[in-house]
Amino acid sequence: MIRLKWSNNSMMLLSVLMAILLWVYVTNVQNPVKEQEFRVAVDTRGEIPQGLSVTGLPQSVVVRVRGNNAQLNGVRSTDFQAVVDLSNLSEGSTHRPVQVTAPSGLQVVQVSPARVDLTVDRIIQRQVPLRVSVKGEPTNGFSALEPVVQPTAVLIRGPAKTINQIKVIDITANISGTSQNVEQTLMVPVPSGVSVSPDRVKVFVPVTRSLPSKVLPVVVRYAGNPADQYQVVRAIAQPAAVQVFAPSEVLKKLAGIDTEPINVDGISDNLIKEARLQLPAGVVDIVPDKVEVVIQVKAKQPTTPAEQPTTKPADAAPTPAEPSQP
Repeated sequence: MIRLKWSNNSMMLLSVLMAILLWVYVTNVQNPVKEQEFRVAVDTRGEIPQGLSVTGLPQSVVVRVRGNNAQLNGVRSTDFQAVVDLSNLSEGSTHRPVQVTAPSGLQVVQVSPARVDLTVDRIIQRQVPLRVSVKGEPTNGFSALEPVVQPTAVLIRGPAKTINQIKVIDITANISGTSQNVEQTLMVPVPSGVSVSPDRVKVFVPVTRSLPSKVLPVVVRYAGNPADQYQVVRAIAQPAAVQVFAPSEVLKKLAGIDTEPINVDGISDNLIKEARLQLPAGVVDIVPDKVEVVIQVKAKQPTTPAEQPTTKPADAAPTPAEPSQP
């Protein structure tokens, strides 16, 4: 009886051992454990205090997990959650762990990076000037003048450390192969995390023939008469001078550039109008080719030499050209 009982126990023990070996075989050979990496988008929890900004937060982390084929089958990056807690932040540097939640059954082996280095900075805004440069060259026989940008400065807003390093913002206009003035609307480039207003500006690059040039005053011409008991006291051009391109012999004979005649008939208040410039014989180009004119009038009164207008009616006898007074 005793030998039979021992034999039965041996058979039971052998059966259990065989079952364990079979389970190990099925688990490791038919359904082996392996590791796999997933790139997981980083989310945040908690609110950033007003007036502060946070830099250094990665867009994603790499998560390595361990599991068998059945557990890993069909798992996607979106099934994971990677969270950084931004609660209770204060100005300066700080470290925060990346908390990862994996699908059921998978073991998180590694998170890269496991923690993030954050910089918390004040949000400030400041006005900075724009600087325009040109890229390329115009067509042969033409040359580019100094570019103009409007507006000349923009308002930037962002972390104080970044904003304080920005002294000027450079914008580049492409003028390759052009034979005429270039007008472009360009984006204002700013670093990541910085906002700018306006985010687009207008750039004007005058392109003229490669000829001698001379800066000449603008003479405002007007025609007609203001309303009864009113008189023209001043006519102002803005800009007050323009750049004229022409052969040297033509430039020597010029003392000023006239506007087209501006009609002042019946006006009893100041008149603001855009006026084109008249192109004298032999002149190839004028930059700019139009100006803004302000005609000032007032009620008639005894005139004094100081009140005599500095500009001439369009039908006045030819005299040496005079610049408009600023």
